[in-house]
Amino acid sequence: MKTSMRICCAWLACLPLWASGCVIVGVGDGCWSWSEPSVWIESMEERPLDTPGLTALEVRTHNGSIDFQSASDGNASVKITKKAGGESQQDAEEALAAINVLVESVGDGKTRISWKWAVPKKARWRADVSFAIRAPAALNLDAETHNGAVTAAEVSGDLRIVSHNGKINARSSKGKLYVETHNGALDATYAGPEVNLNTHNGAITADLSQCAAVAGSISTHNGAVRIAVGRNTAATLKLQNHNGGIDCEAPLSDSRKAKGELTGKLGTGGGTLHVETHNGAIRVKNAAG
Repeated sequence: MKTSMRICCAWLACLPLWASGCVIVGVGDGCWSWSEPSVWIESMEERPLDTPGLTALEVRTHNGSIDFQSASDGNASVKITKKAGGESQQDAEEALAAINVLVESVGDGKTRISWKWAVPKKARWRADVSFAIRAPAALNLDAETHNGAVTAAEVSGDLRIVSHNGKINARSSKGKLYVETHNGALDATYAGPEVNLNTHNGAITADLSQCAAVAGSISTHNGAVRIAVGRNTAATLKLQNHNGGIDCEAPLSDSRKAKGELTGKLGTGGGTLHVETHNGAIRVKNAAG
């Protein structure tokens, strides 16, 4: 079933921007118009990745998921799922043919995986491009999508993940970890020195039990935060909660408690690990206990 909307410019000032959840994308004869594709089609392909000299991957998509899994057998590839929408079967086929996926070396050991329209995009076209990647764990990974979930498993270099709307699951060690989503839950298992996990709306679960000295920030505007620490985990903890409780089972020294705040030295202390939520509970669990 096809849905469409036509809004004359004279009425724009009278309408809330969020009305009906619609997106205005085109301009014509003084009015704006939007239409949802009637037909969606899909194709899949797999391409090999060159691993000699590979030290970093940069992955970009607009709408679609990204999944990275470490490959211990030395083989590396990217499985590409392309979905295209249009007004008719032929229109959708034209849109699908216009999705150009790029897997290219950009120098300094980095490979970039992305896509773009091969021809000028028609206003009625839509695209969803997802990447499933298998590659060695010993690299830096920078993955970003506007709308879609991201999973990254067993990355041993620096790991950066950004999604505007989507759940993120990350497992990494040694390198720095940076994860951000505007709307979605975060689940991270980490064993390195610097962690930054941020979401606007969603719960955060962080397993830091394999960390030694660790610093950084873990924050959400709306959602609970649950953290597991280990026998050797060391940091200066600063826990802040605007609306909700704080429960720290891990032993702290030099601790200080005030309204909505708990600070103290975890293990041998060190850099600050700042944990904050505006609406939701904070719990720090001692995994070694």
